[in-house]
This record gives sequence, C-alpha cells and structure tokens, in this order.
Amino acid sequence: MRIFRNSTAEYLLLISTAYGQLPYRVLTFLPLPYENVKDAFQKLCRAGYLEIVKAPGHKSFFITDAGYAAYCEAIRKSTKPQYWDEIPNKPEFTRNAQKAIRLSRINEAQMFFFFLGQTSYQTSLEIKREMEKKDARSSDSLKYSRFVGKIKRGKQVSLIYHFGNGNQRLNSNGECNASVWLREEDTIPCEKIILTETEKGLVDILEYSLWALNKSSDALRHMQLNYYISYDDNAVLLPLSRDAGYFAQAFGREDWPQMVRYLEDGARPADGIFLSTLDGRWMDVLVYLSKEHDPDVSVHLTIWDFQLPILTELHRRGLLPEGVPCDGYHISDYCNGIQPDLV
Repeated sequence: MRIFRNSTAEYLLLISTAYGQLPYRVLTFLPLPYENVKDAFQKLCRAGYLEIVKAPGHKSFFITDAGYAAYCEAIRKSTKPQYWDEIPNKPEFTRNAQKAIRLSRINEAQMFFFFLGQTSYQTSLEIKREMEKKDARSSDSLKYSRFVGKIKRGKQVSLIYHFGNGNQRLNSNGECNASVWLREEDTIPCEKIILTETEKGLVDILEYSLWALNKSSDALRHMQLNYYISYDDNAVLLPLSRDAGYFAQAFGREDWPQMVRYLEDGARPADGIFLSTLDGRWMDVLVYLSKEHDPDVSVHLTIWDFQLPILTELHRRGLLPEGVPCDGYHISDYCNGIQPDLV
C-alpha cells in the first residue's frame, strides 16, 4: 500500500506512532470526516500496517513493523534530511487483551489532554520510570492503579484517572504511590480528574456517590467500595469526547479559576438554590439530590454544553427532578478567546 503525503492514511500512521496503542474510539477525536478515517483505517489493517486487539468491551490498535517502516519512508520522501531524526521510535504495544486495555487507556488519556486539550501532560508510564530510578519497588503498584497521568497548571498538579466504561475500584497501594510521588515534587495538588468513555460512566459514579453520601463513615469503613465522590475528594468528571477536550484546554489555563467564578457570579440568582458544575465538579448537585427541598424554593443550575448529556442520563434514571432551570455555556467560546455564551 502506498502512503501519500498529507493523506488520511499517513495521518493515522502519524497518530499511531506518536501515541502508541490506542482504543478504536479515538478516531472520533481526529478533525477529519469519520467515514474517511474509517475507510483509511480499514485499508491500513488489510495492508498489515495496523493491527487490532479485541476483547469483550474493548478494541484497540497499534502500528506494526511494516506500518512503521512505511511511515518512516513516507516522511523521508516528504521532508528534508534534517527532520528525519525527529521521527519517534516505534511505540510499545501488546497483543495481551488485559494489558492492551491498560496501555490503550494510558495513551488515550495522553491524546485527550495533549492532542485535544493542548496542555502539558505526563503519562503514568513516564512517572513510573522516574520512580524506578529512585526506588525500583516504589512504583510496583502503579501498574494496577487506574492512575494514567498528570497535568500542570502553573505549580498546581492534577492526577488523572481513566475508569473506562463505568465506575471502578481504585488500587490503594497505587494511590499511595501516586501520592508519595506528588509530595516529592515541587507542586501543589489540585483537583483529581476522572475520565470515562461515555457520559453514562460518569452518571454511574454520581449515582454510586449519592448512595455513599447518605452512609456514615462507620458504615463504609469495612466495605470494599468502588470510587465515590466525597467532600474531601470532589473530583472533576469528564467524558472522553472532543467537546470535553475544550474543557481540558480551559482547565489548564492560569486564569481558569477566576473565569469560573466570574461566570458563576453572573449566573447566580438573587435568591433560591444555585448549583454549578462549571468547575467540572458535581458535589453541589449531589448534596442537593440527597436532601428534600421545599418545592416553592427556586433552583437554578449552570453547566457547560458538553455536560448536557449527563443531565439527560440523570433525568432518565430518575435521579434529577424534572423542571430544574438550567443555563448551559459553550466551553469552546472560552477556549477561542470569546466571552462564553449561553447554549
């Protein structure tokens, strides 16, 4: 198969070389017509340049030796010799289904934040290698954790977790190792970020957190629990989508906290209950849902446009009452330097 310059096939080989093994759904991240991308992907697979790993609920792909050689040859034909040394080494891959799930999630998170979010990102594999230089055993549990990387905003650092298609249990040793690594850095911890493949996965977390919110700490102490949002750990929840990528861009900006406060102050009513998820966190909504309220007291909810499907799923499950007034802002406006407008 011939790889033409600036073709969709060349672009797919570039992405596969730059990020390594990836889940099939990241093809929707690309700024190209999906039908064209799907057609080029199938041709590359038939040519033996890409290979697929399948398991129940999982489909990932990686670039083969033949695909990497074809990509390098295409780059050498289309660029000057001084740029040949900039071609990345062939990335690691695995045909083992369970390892493929873990590896592709790490790479998907990197692509989400670096490619869509355009923000500084370091993967958990890179962090693990740093830890191994100091103490080989200190990083052992990271491979069992859902921890996939970190982003920085100034000196503030957020740890990133990928939960796949629903709520999951965090590995306590992996959590401990990640926390120890964070304390050794010259950084300030800020919000943890939880990624899921779909909005339904986020609602799984919210529904489970709502159940846990009504339990005492003593009642939860001896139970093995999936992840739930608490007052102490009010994480940011994000679906892995192109629209949510704008949030990742905005979240990494120095003026992000000030912008959120500005928008909330403008949307806050003079009286009644005000709820906002503009910072990506849902604790205010969970607390509201956990209590009975006077129906005569007005409620006002402010969200981003990419969070609307989350509200739809909350309504479908009967967790959020009908008729709650809602304002939605376009997150893409903020990333493009425009005052965010209402949906």
